[in-house]
Amino acid sequence: MSVKKRVQGASAKVTSRLKQLGIARRLSNQSSTSSTASRGIEWLYLLVIFLLMAGVINAINNVNTPGINLETIVPNSSVQNTSETFIMLFGYIVGALGIYALYLSGRQTIRARSAEMFFISGIGLVAVSMTLGYYILYAKGG
Repeated sequence: MSVKKRVQGASAKVTSRLKQLGIARRLSNQSSTSSTASRGIEWLYLLVIFLLMAGVINAINNVNTPGINLETIVPNSSVQNTSETFIMLFGYIVGALGIYALYLSGRQTIRARSAEMFFISGIGLVAVSMTLGYYILYAKGG
């Protein structure tokens, strides 16, 4: 019986702490849960868009091509392997994060120091993304 009382006491402490923080209220609120579900759908939609941009369909079509998986970047402009797809996916995501950081730097609700940090990091991320894209284009012989 002692273990049962300890578990009940611990769960009561956790429940009271959640009530104090207001987390339980937010999680039980219907609009909050629908907002969380729509956010999940938005992230899934973004992931699908990024995968399509990176060329996942082309990589799936070329998976049975002999010798395609021997190199990281295939020097043929019409063939793409899986590793190349994920490199491009990484580049697109980094570029999108850079653009978002640039967007945050222009908002009026943040301090000047934070705006400078967002601006510099956004420029850096976009530069890394573009460099990666141009490197793959050069390696493919285009």
